[in-house]
Amino acid sequence: MTMTRRRLVGSAAAFAAVTAIASQQIANADEPETPNLIEPTPQAAGAITPELIALNRMGYGPRPAQSTLVQNPAAFPGDVARIAALGGLDAYIEQQLDPASIDDSFCDQQLAATRFRFNYAADNQAPPRYPAVNELRPLDTLVQTVTQLWPLADFGTAMDWSERQRPWYEVRITTAVRAIYSERQLQEILVDFWHNHFNVNASGDVTQSVAFPDYDRIMRQNCLGNFRTFVEAVAKSTAMLYYLDNYSNRASGGEGGNENYARELFELHTLGSDNYLKFYDDRSQIGTVTYNGETFARGYIDQDVYEAAECLTGWTVGNGDWRLPAGTLNNGAFVYVHAWHSGGTKLVLSQLISNGQATADYMKDGQAVFKLLTDHVGTARFLCTKLCRRLISDYPPSDVIEAAVAEWMANRTAPDQIKRVVRVILKSAAFKNIWGQKVKRPFDFFVSYVRATNAQVRLVDDAHPSGSCWGSLFSTLSNTGHRLYEWPTPTGHPDLASYWLSTNGMLRRWNIPYSLISTGQYGINIQVNLFAQTPTGLTSTQIVDYWIDRLFGYAISSSTRTALISFMAQTGSPNSPPPLYSGETTLQERIECLVYLMSMAPEFQQR
Repeated sequence: MTMTRRRLVGSAAAFAAVTAIASQQIANADEPETPNLIEPTPQAAGAITPELIALNRMGYGPRPAQSTLVQNPAAFPGDVARIAALGGLDAYIEQQLDPASIDDSFCDQQLAATRFRFNYAADNQAPPRYPAVNELRPLDTLVQTVTQLWPLADFGTAMDWSERQRPWYEVRITTAVRAIYSERQLQEILVDFWHNHFNVNASGDVTQSVAFPDYDRIMRQNCLGNFRTFVEAVAKSTAMLYYLDNYSNRASGGEGGNENYARELFELHTLGSDNYLKFYDDRSQIGTVTYNGETFARGYIDQDVYEAAECLTGWTVGNGDWRLPAGTLNNGAFVYVHAWHSGGTKLVLSQLISNGQATADYMKDGQAVFKLLTDHVGTARFLCTKLCRRLISDYPPSDVIEAAVAEWMANRTAPDQIKRVVRVILKSAAFKNIWGQKVKRPFDFFVSYVRATNAQVRLVDDAHPSGSCWGSLFSTLSNTGHRLYEWPTPTGHPDLASYWLSTNGMLRRWNIPYSLISTGQYGINIQVNLFAQTPTGLTSTQIVDYWIDRLFGYAISSSTRTALISFMAQTGSPNSPPPLYSGETTLQERIECLVYLMSMAPEFQQR
């Protein structure tokens, strides 16, 4: 008997397992937001260790002993044992907070070996504009600057659309490879966090696509650095200048300036929407707030946005616009144009911003806005809450948030400000003990499954010559609601379980591990041999417990475990090796489906 998925879910034991698993998740999917959308089982809450919590929230999940995702599999003891060898969890946290000190050469080797397929038809207009292409390419736009990639944005040069999109395709592939292989797991988590915070839809416009490798570098260079420096780097990036239109923000422009970026700078990047006092237009009616003896404007009003937008006029891109000063290069790089700047005094958050007449001084208008915003305690609380939500729970404890705020405010000029704040969060008792109040996003779920099952990643995309395996993977993830670097609005993906636990999203999520053990469904370029990894001669109960230890590392709910044992044993005894049935020559498909069922368990969705 071939254990297809239809037979799998058709068997009584498997149906019981699926029912036990699904009822715990889909029942919660459409409930209102509550602090315990994914309530941990008593067994799990008591059994999971701080080390396992850290591996699941500071990274993409633990790897087993002898994992082939490392340089020397035979000598690899598994990630949990590796933390113990380092000297414990605090030592691991310190190591991860210093990514430059971590040898990541094996991940670099995988990136160098990665090839993805480019395949498109010829343009046979008269005269023909470009030939057909079907070839494997390396990730060679990642190290190129925006000026080197800018010719791809020139529509005067004929090329297939996929060529113009290639730079951001490569960033997305690199994100997956690094998540799976990198030893700098915390860095990868934080780069993702900041990409989501400073969201840019890379596929929304060709200018954003070609500038995306540079934008990704900004995230990597600043993810543990100083927030004030970070904000200005983002503001000057070609990707953000185009995405939120500040490249067209000029004094006396056709629309009188452009406030799109300035509004999101306040609402999303710094103070947050909770500090938007939309029903006020007179600051004298609002008052102030005090923190540790410092006084700050209470919230922001529309007038602050308008004035900040004036401060940022002239921050643009060398893009060939005929109104740019003579000699300005058309190279896609940031340029400040003094003639486009709105002079005069501005009032932002009750502070007068007025500079001298020298050209260089006028850029200080925008820089003064960044300082006002990044120094504000409202920004500290907004960002620290988001970091705690990402690293601890959907509804993090207020004492941890306040400890992070205090560290943020005390280190506003420190070059490693964010690192210091993250350290406070990771070393808190809440981080080490709260479990089950965060849900993996589909990308996290996929990567953690690959890492836990010791899957083999086919880095050379040669299995499907008619199309891209990598493209199929990200299309599958997009169908779950996780549109990596394609979230259309500036908000970025939601970071609450209520978004990720929709019924449709969960059903599509459950298809991902099945596609990895099926015959190339979706063309995902991963190979998983679960049968070969299972020790021989085990009873049905022992097989289940072996894989529970591999996928979870702690005791899952007894009802789910019992249903999984029944599935593995079928009509045989759970305390005997599982019998073969007609048409079965090995237990390969049954073990594959067993692990697939485990991946559906609520505990495997948690982090």
